[in-house]
Amino acid sequence: MRRWLYALDSWSQVPRDEIPGDLFKKALHNLPDPFEPLRIIEKILTPDGELSERASPKLASLHSEIRALKREIDTTLDHLVRSFAQKGVLQDTYTDVRDGRYVIPVKISAQSEVEGIIYEASVSRQTVFVEPKEISPLNNRLRQRQNDLIQEVFAILDATSKLLHPFCAEIRLSVSIVSHWDAVQARARAGLHYSGKPVHVTEERSLLLPQTAHPLLWRSMSPDSVIRNNIDFGPPSRAFLITGPNTGGKTVLLKTIGLAGLCARTGFPFPGTDHISIPFFDSFFADLGDPQSIEDHLSSFSGHILRFKEILEQMTPQSLVLIDELNTATDPEEGAALGRAFLETVMSRGAVVITTTHDPQLKAMAVSDLRILNGSMEFDETSRTPTFALALGMPGRSRALETAERLGMPADLLTLARSYLSSEHQEFERLLSKLESDSLEAARARKQTVALREEAERLKKEWTERTEAAANDMLERTRQRLRRIIDQAQDEARISVKKLAELRTRQEVESARTRLEESLSDAATRIETALSEEAPEIADALAKRKEPEIAAAEQSRLAVGAPVRVPKWKSTGTILELSGNRAKVAMGTIQISLSMQEIEPLLKSELAQLESAKQVQQRREAQVHVPPAPSSQLDLRGQRLDEAMAALEQYLDQAFRSGALAEVTIIHGLGTGALREGARKLLRSLPYVKEFRDGGVGLGGAGATIVEFDRG
Repeated sequence: MRRWLYALDSWSQVPRDEIPGDLFKKALHNLPDPFEPLRIIEKILTPDGELSERASPKLASLHSEIRALKREIDTTLDHLVRSFAQKGVLQDTYTDVRDGRYVIPVKISAQSEVEGIIYEASVSRQTVFVEPKEISPLNNRLRQRQNDLIQEVFAILDATSKLLHPFCAEIRLSVSIVSHWDAVQARARAGLHYSGKPVHVTEERSLLLPQTAHPLLWRSMSPDSVIRNNIDFGPPSRAFLITGPNTGGKTVLLKTIGLAGLCARTGFPFPGTDHISIPFFDSFFADLGDPQSIEDHLSSFSGHILRFKEILEQMTPQSLVLIDELNTATDPEEGAALGRAFLETVMSRGAVVITTTHDPQLKAMAVSDLRILNGSMEFDETSRTPTFALALGMPGRSRALETAERLGMPADLLTLARSYLSSEHQEFERLLSKLESDSLEAARARKQTVALREEAERLKKEWTERTEAAANDMLERTRQRLRRIIDQAQDEARISVKKLAELRTRQEVESARTRLEESLSDAATRIETALSEEAPEIADALAKRKEPEIAAAEQSRLAVGAPVRVPKWKSTGTILELSGNRAKVAMGTIQISLSMQEIEPLLKSELAQLESAKQVQQRREAQVHVPPAPSSQLDLRGQRLDEAMAALEQYLDQAFRSGALAEVTIIHGLGTGALREGARKLLRSLPYVKEFRDGGVGLGGAGATIVEFDRG
């Protein structure tokens, strides 16, 4: 129980965010805390799982007394052995324990020399084992303490069991949860060993096992050596007849299908690729091997018949029936009739039956009955050995003589056997051989076709990946170069916008705006150049998208007041006058005469951007150049120096930009003079302050400063 609790404790310590799967996480969440029952058990057990001597004070005392008694007995016996050995009455100088009591070996001829109780004699009748009278009281006391010890152990276990009883339901639940998920893990680990895939259980009566094989093959050979087969079996087929050469893998394939059905029931992964689907079978019946038994008075044939009878009595429409070597151990003709009747009866009751056979009549039946799917294990004509590969839709030859030859049967015997084959059998085998040959040729052609298709897909994928990698690399280089250009343009724009707030005349503002437009135009030109160099395809695509828009703009008439682009100056402007082939264009505050070839109409997208920029500029100018006029005085008394300087700078900026005040008065008082000196230091740094002076008589004197703005 403690080991179980240890396991529960380790599972409960797993961080919940590291647990994959909602069901597993929910199961671990339902595990009860094993701390309390584990604490109860730890009190009485040693690390080795034995009952601890410290489980109770009485138990510890009893163990101590028993050890003391054993030491006393050993000391007394050592003294007696030396004494009796000198007298020559002992058979040997050792002590022994018989029936839990300490004894010494005494010669049978000298047994009267030792007073005590005789417990046993040796097999040779030369020695008797005597408990000396000096040891008897000690043995009695030892036996009493050992009995007391046993009673105390039972008492401790009983008390511990009662303490654990309230936790029984939790422990049973925990054991159930852990056992279930431990079995799930075991199934998953087994599936990993043979590269198993989940099995999908379907209601349809069809089996789909792509590239499958028996799981035990992975334990006996390397994974690369395992021969995989495709099994696709479903309506209208109700029976699967497996034929082919002896030692060709028919029985292994039969067991593979049966094991796949069991794995679908139990949740085990199964070897295969892609989608594996198996019907739900409520029962499984198999007749494999030789059932003959001397004890049960059964021959091979009677054993098979009794098994067939049992199958027919217990099977359901959802059963899977597996028969190895249908029609064996009896007359071939009567056995074939019996086998055919058995197959038809099982199919008529709705069950699925898989069987192997060598009987030619059953092979012929599968050719004419759509309910039976034929399948054969292939044979390599060159090496004269089976390939263990399955070919669906065709019967296979048994190749008994070829197998006997491969296993070393004498050649003259095989020649004689071939002479006894009927002409009908030889013709049938010839037709089957031709069918096998044609089928193998078609399979090879299909395989080559699939290989070519896969190679084409691989090359297509490789080419696509390389193209995508090259395109991504090109885009990344272009992106980085454009990012550098845009960052540089943004830096220049930020510097220009910052300088706008420091400019004092409209002429300077217009000049700065012109420089900003030139900077942005230059950035646009560099972007176009970078696109043309790094990604010419993208540049061509963008140019093609602009062509209709450019054509539409060129078709429109250039008129007075129309906005235009001047590539030579890398700027935009507005037409003021038109005269013949020349136009006067205003670019900011500059007016210049240009030929019509030197100007271009703006695109619709550029017009929209220009209009949006004008609206933003108008709002900015409204906010920047026309703030409300503040009071003509600012009182800084009572404020800390840093607060006062911040308020003063904001006040002066608003007073200057409002344009309503020619001078203002700053009241800072006398005090320590810190506010006065700080204000004058700030005034000296402002470009729009023309001069400043003390307030003079009646205007605050040295406690105030009059500031005059430069409105030049």
